[in-house]
Amino acid sequence: MSDRFELSFKNKIVRMWLIIMIPAVIVEILIVKFTKVPVFTLIPWAIFFVWFYLYKKKLKKEQSVT
Repeated sequence: MSDRFELSFKNKIVRMWLIIMIPAVIVEILIVKFTKVPVFTLIPWAIFFVWFYLYKKKLKKEQSVT
């Protein structure tokens, strides 16, 4: 149970999700509202999960060193 997920701004994963997703949602809403261009909503998710994978890999590497 030590791998509990903390849903607060102290958690780096939550902060990065908000930093990536809030501007993406605003941009997507504006694009849909003012143009007829289709919006690719999977791009911000892909960016987040690539960052998340690299972050977890870095944490695992740091834990194995200590």
